Amino acid sequence: MNGVFGAISRDGSPLGGVLDILRAETEVWSNASGTVVGNTSVSLGSVSEHPSKSSVFEQDGGLFFSFAGRIDNRKDLEHSLHLDASERQSFSDAEVCCCAWRRWGDACCERIYGDWSLAGWDPKLRRLFVARDHSGVTVLYFCSAPRFLAFSPSRRALLNLNLVPAEMDELYLAQLLVGWTGYHGHRTAHKSIRRLPPSHCLSVCGERLEVHQYWHLADTPELVLPRHEYTAAFLERFDRAVYDRLPAEGTVALTLSGGLDSGSVAATAAQQLRREGRRLLAFTSSPVFDTAPYINPKFFGNELPLAKAVAESAGNIDHFAVDAADMCPVGAIRRVLQISMEPRNGAANAYWGIAYRQMAAERGCKVLLTGAAGNQGMSWSGRIAAQPIQVQIARLGWIRWIRHTARRQMPLWAQSAWACRRARNRGWDGTAINRDFAARVGLMDLYLESLQRGISQPERLGRWYGHGPASSSILGAAQAEMGAAFGLEIRDPTADARLLQFCFSVPDRIFIDPVSGQGRWLIREAMRGRLPDSVRLNQTVGLQAADLVPRLRRSCAAVEDALAEIQKGPGREYVSMPAMREAWQRIRKEDTPEALILAITVLTKGIMAGVFVNGLGTEW
Repeated sequence: MNGVFGAISRDGSPLGGVLDILRAETEVWSNASGTVVGNTSVSLGSVSEHPSKSSVFEQDGGLFFSFAGRIDNRKDLEHSLHLDASERQSFSDAEVCCCAWRRWGDACCERIYGDWSLAGWDPKLRRLFVARDHSGVTVLYFCSAPRFLAFSPSRRALLNLNLVPAEMDELYLAQLLVGWTGYHGHRTAHKSIRRLPPSHCLSVCGERLEVHQYWHLADTPELVLPRHEYTAAFLERFDRAVYDRLPAEGTVALTLSGGLDSGSVAATAAQQLRREGRRLLAFTSSPVFDTAPYINPKFFGNELPLAKAVAESAGNIDHFAVDAADMCPVGAIRRVLQISMEPRNGAANAYWGIAYRQMAAERGCKVLLTGAAGNQGMSWSGRIAAQPIQVQIARLGWIRWIRHTARRQMPLWAQSAWACRRARNRGWDGTAINRDFAARVGLMDLYLESLQRGISQPERLGRWYGHGPASSSILGAAQAEMGAAFGLEIRDPTADARLLQFCFSVPDRIFIDPVSGQGRWLIREAMRGRLPDSVRLNQTVGLQAADLVPRLRRSCAAVEDALAEIQKGPGREYVSMPAMREAWQRIRKEDTPEALILAITVLTKGIMAGVFVNGLGTEW
């Protein structure tokens, strides 16, 4: 809903139609109006439904500054900037951030907490500066061409400029097809369009373009406290993160699963809204068909009972089951492509994602809370190797413990060789990628290189890959774009940078209960009394598309049409039609967990990728 956009001319040519296209498409993206300042060779703009959240202005000397989003630590900034009382009251968030930029330069980004993006033009240095928030809850793309550089939260806006050809990034597509997306970083499905990753800033001065990371979560030092003090310290930060993301007015919605992350957000938000006389709207995926045949004992296919338990326990929640019974999974995939303009992870969940956003928008919601960033942060399960030996043995058993310990004590070169051999033997089985395409881009060699780099990293940094700028860049963009399509601003308390810093400072051993060996100890202990024990102590994992197999059977004609469409177009060079046809045949006949896996990893992911390739350069 909020975003900054702009363009600079590198050769002095007037921006003219470039700015017109950027403004029009970005306003469509955000369902809001925009404002612009600038001159013939540089212009900055912002869009928002709430003027106080977005501002563009010009200061003396020709400095332009644009800001969109929300600041969570404004008082701290005002104090550090030594703003007097009159300035504090009259300054907008954008003016405060502009003061921070003029005072601290590029380092200002480290000090601004919240969900935001900003851009500034320094006429003395003839330098453009663009930055994105720490955790990547916002979205920002840029396109660099010989004559112009443009940036926008709307990829469509940049593509419509036609500054460079809309070529496909084949490696990006290959990584998506095999489920290897954590290393995309700045890349998108279009070679000409780059993401500005979370906690990164972009600097353009003449012909020089630099992208710099201003915040490294992995550098967070370890915090040593008595075990019982971690929960109080966590709650202080978590409650603040939830409170900061509640709008001052209006209806607030939340996606509520049967898990710890969204349940914790729901219970805390409902409690705080009750004090203001407001209620929380919660939306939970509900299956239409029996899910029992498609899941194994580690999972549960119907999250509604646990989500309902959270809503009833917390009170002050209007709870809605979203079954998306009338929505075709293939049609939903096509809709996601129209919005995002690139294939995404979670093709199997597209129908549910569209349905709950529609329901939230129909009920007048403008803000949608999520708990998407919790798994590697506040509800990190902990590495069993960080526990005392007796706890490891109790949890793993003697045989698994011996194997686990032996593998960890192997030299790094031996661990690498073992992991690479497994990867080569497995190949790309269970994926929709065309093997010739995978070989042509050298996918296996690249994957093995990344695997070896990961093994060489210290164990403590293992979960950083889940919150690194590479993976969270994609997640944040997807959430923001899908939300904007329905007039919703996505806010994720679990992605709060200060909360993440705290969680990464907690020693790994603290995340496992030393008595029971149960993981996610920190969040389970902190939510004692807020969440019902059926949710707080649950150790199984919910699946939001567990009845996908019968849903696809019911949409048989749409599946067949999509496969035929891909077969006739260039998509067949990128996805394996035999693998997808075989998966489809098994999905039509088998009621097994394997059929569900094939529906998620092969059929729906392959359809999304194939339809994207066939429609490259069109509206899909």
